[in-house]
Amino acid sequence: MKNVTLTFAGQDSDEMAQQFYTWVVDGGLEDQIVDTLSEMGPSNVEIIEIDNDSLNIVLGCSYKGE
Repeated sequence: MKNVTLTFAGQDSDEMAQQFYTWVVDGGLEDQIVDTLSEMGPSNVEIIEIDNDSLNIVLGCSYKGE
């Protein structure tokens, strides 16, 4: 498993982090991320876990041939 971290710093960083997370989960960015990564890479991508408390999103990867 590999992590990518996106950090908001400075004034209103907590609010901005929450807004970004909401955009991903509820605002349609989720579908764009999954579609784009699946088209670009050797694997299909899907969201397998969303944790609203920690603002974590886990993407699962599976080879396209499976």
